[in-house]
Amino acid sequence: MKIALVGGTGDIGTGFAVRWAANHEIIIGSRKAEKAAEAVKAVQHILQQPVPGQSVPDFGLLERIAGTDNGSAIAGADVVVLCVPFENLQSVTADLRDSYSGQIVISPVVPMSYNGKVFQFTPPAQGSAALLARSLLPDKTKVVSAFHTIAAASLQNRARELKGDAFLCGDDPDALNTVAGLASEIKNLRPLKLGPLETSALAESLTPMLLNVARKNKIKDAGISIVSERSA
Repeated sequence: MKIALVGGTGDIGTGFAVRWAANHEIIIGSRKAEKAAEAVKAVQHILQQPVPGQSVPDFGLLERIAGTDNGSAIAGADVVVLCVPFENLQSVTADLRDSYSGQIVISPVVPMSYNGKVFQFTPPAQGSAALLARSLLPDKTKVVSAFHTIAAASLQNRARELKGDAFLCGDDPDALNTVAGLASEIKNLRPLKLGPLETSALAESLTPMLLNVARKNKIKDAGISIVSERSA
């Protein structure tokens, strides 16, 4: 597939590009195409680094990364990932509305604040970032909320196995299955369907919780795994 990373020049966008370049074409988007081009070079640099168990880097991956402005990235994509902070979500999504034509849109966006002591979940009037995004996008787009509990630093480290779960919320079964497949391409990351898009607040609120736990207990790149206790 062709995957557009809107606002993909930051850590989370870099992480997705690094993880999905093996199987897909990645289009890094930015407000300025020049900045996207710089991000492409950063991703290519990571992909050129050797990974344990791999004798030489796969230089063919470098050709699967491109950069352009956000609108062009969206227009040429099958899947769009919103890699923007919550405070920019409304303006960026509304401004780019005309670039969409029925794509799957993944929202890992989390509305939260920090008061100097703890991180807090601060949802918009719609109830979650994903529901806000859906209200701003054309009806034909299929929004899936996902990847809120995955640390960007872990995504960028190709040698690292992500031993955790990714919670998916959405209303379209085919879109959910597509995103679940993308999650499964990340080694040891398990996709778990949480419910319809209206349950996204439950997944989004886990991010500030994780950050608080990590900070208080000095845990680096914390994630979440659901365990099942089976009776003998």
